Amino acid sequence: MRTPRIALLAGVLVGLLLTGTVHAGATTGAPVPTGTKALTHNPLYRSGKLAVPCDRHPDDSGSVAAAKKHLTAILGCLNASWSKQVKKTGLAFGKPAIQFMTKAGRACGSAWGRYHTGRYCSSERRMVIMIKEYAVQAPADPVMLHLMAHEYAHHVQNLTGILPAYKNMPAPTKAHALAQSRRLELQADCLGAVFMASVWSSQDYRDEDWKEVVDHYRLSGDERVNTERSHGTGKNRVAWLQRGFTGVSPAACNTWTAPASRVA
Repeated sequence: MRTPRIALLAGVLVGLLLTGTVHAGATTGAPVPTGTKALTHNPLYRSGKLAVPCDRHPDDSGSVAAAKKHLTAILGCLNASWSKQVKKTGLAFGKPAIQFMTKAGRACGSAWGRYHTGRYCSSERRMVIMIKEYAVQAPADPVMLHLMAHEYAHHVQNLTGILPAYKNMPAPTKAHALAQSRRLELQADCLGAVFMASVWSSQDYRDEDWKEVVDHYRLSGDERVNTERSHGTGKNRVAWLQRGFTGVSPAACNTWTAPASRVA
């Protein structure tokens, strides 16, 4: 690809803050699905392949300003791609806000976690992205692209009723709650990879760039970086990434009907 390589960043987690109520979409549409069917039979799964390529984005590096410029351009492509996809479901679409941080602080009403690189604040429909040194050095690195795509996937889950249905699921034990969290997070991994596949060639990425993403997430499973089993094992994270990247469609990302072994 066009940016210098960076070392794999073991121990990085993406985060999700689920607070407050979900805002209505900026456009009108069909009623948002609710309950179990919003998870298992969501119209998003029938929306077909993503097919909105990105223009080549600015890839200057070496400053926070350059990183913000590139990541803002990626956000524009995410908006263009997912707005078309969500509208195909008949549901309303609204753009998320974005906030960039350069040091740990508070976001979504709580302190920034040690391993967080991004968060999605559901009540505010806002993505929060941490710009660390590796993002300054290589803002177009494919691992950074997936971070953006993963957090945006939480926004898609919000718009299509998946995230609200998840919030309302009963969780009689901590184990139940963590299992549900893994299904949500692994789905976001998969949907992020769907977007990546749809823009891959337009951004001049190559096979070795995808290998970097896979290797990174293989080393970022719960067994390595998370004391709680909330995001999935490295093996399962890679499996859902591969499903999304190969399928290029949300149909590949229905984690809610997958057997427990595939969302461990």
